[in-house]
Amino acid sequence: MCWIYSYGSISRVYRSSPDLKVIVLDDIVLRTSNLHYTYPDGARALNGIDFEARRCKKTAIIGPNGSGKSTLFLHFNGLYRPTAGAVYVNGAEITDKNIDTIRRTVGLVFQDPDDQLFAPTVRDDVAFGPANLGLSGYEIETRVEDVLTMLGISDLRDRNVDNLSGGQKKTVAIAGVLAMEPDIIVLDEPTSGLDPESTTEIVEITEELTAAGKSIIISTHDVDLALSWADEIYVLKSGTVYRSGTPREIFGDKKLIDETKLRFPTVTKTFIEFKNRKILDCTGCTMPRDVLDLVDGFDKNEHVHGRIDVIRVVRGAIDMNAICSAVRNRDFDRIGAMGTLSKAVAVELGITCDYSTDVIQSAISAAVRGLNVLVLASGGMADLVLSRVSERNTRDGQQIECEIIL
Repeated sequence: MCWIYSYGSISRVYRSSPDLKVIVLDDIVLRTSNLHYTYPDGARALNGIDFEARRCKKTAIIGPNGSGKSTLFLHFNGLYRPTAGAVYVNGAEITDKNIDTIRRTVGLVFQDPDDQLFAPTVRDDVAFGPANLGLSGYEIETRVEDVLTMLGISDLRDRNVDNLSGGQKKTVAIAGVLAMEPDIIVLDEPTSGLDPESTTEIVEITEELTAAGKSIIISTHDVDLALSWADEIYVLKSGTVYRSGTPREIFGDKKLIDETKLRFPTVTKTFIEFKNRKILDCTGCTMPRDVLDLVDGFDKNEHVHGRIDVIRVVRGAIDMNAICSAVRNRDFDRIGAMGTLSKAVAVELGITCDYSTDVIQSAISAAVRGLNVLVLASGGMADLVLSRVSERNTRDGQQIECEIIL
């Protein structure tokens, strides 16, 4: 059995590893069972954690300081070993015998990138992991260049990592992990300490990786991010799983929020206030996950006439003339670009983009106002646009036309 995975210009065939001695048949890529951990000084950090992360899904772990998030993450690729219980990756328990395979499968990005970056230049840092796999010089350089291009940081290749901004350092740390080609990527507080623009860039990277077939796990204190980003959320409290569920289930539970000392996301607080003041008729309403969801509660926009056309931009298969023709010959009121490659293509073609962040929300918002939108989307992100629009049409009774035209 094998899986074909296409990532940028890299294509690989992954087979069940002899080290793991399993064939993966379900969608659980990482699981812990009754996981306990006690530090050498006797402090108990984890007290029976049962956790599951699913293939090609985005999982967020939230909870107050000291709840065990970082300690749990260090178990996911075997840096910490359980006091009791077990961690399974693709169905195989982490052991001394398969630890090398596990660490190639699960990539961990630390909260502080300075704990992870140590080579003199960006290129050297990204190349460090592949070099330790015993790859040829050509393969190492291919991986480095592909990852730097995919993340849009080729211009940083020869920069000293000490002279980078916080956002750039986090992106380079992610690049170093991606160069190892893991299937599962774990990020501890990936947006902590970043400005809004850098935060948006990191979030878009995780979206692009998920669309490319990766499974993403993050920890975060940003409840607004957890609500809008995650497919599933785990809430930790005192080293245990207090609850897990969808974002709407988690943030729709006032008792949970109170007992875990979390806070409601801004959109959720606004929704509750509107509901309590009877500003919004909440009959049949679902908990909004973003501002657009909230606004739809006032106006279902069943009269919409705008459309969203999508061009899939794939490295190695870009027809510049076809893209130019589509832009010239169709009547677009707004243009957006998702993913580093799409943005680079837009720049090369001289296309001015109205949206480069929050592209899907912005495109839908424009379409419900009757505007026609073109979205350039890197690889699998094109399917993500279609999926989000279809979901909104089904839920809200909207009729936004959306199709991939190239």
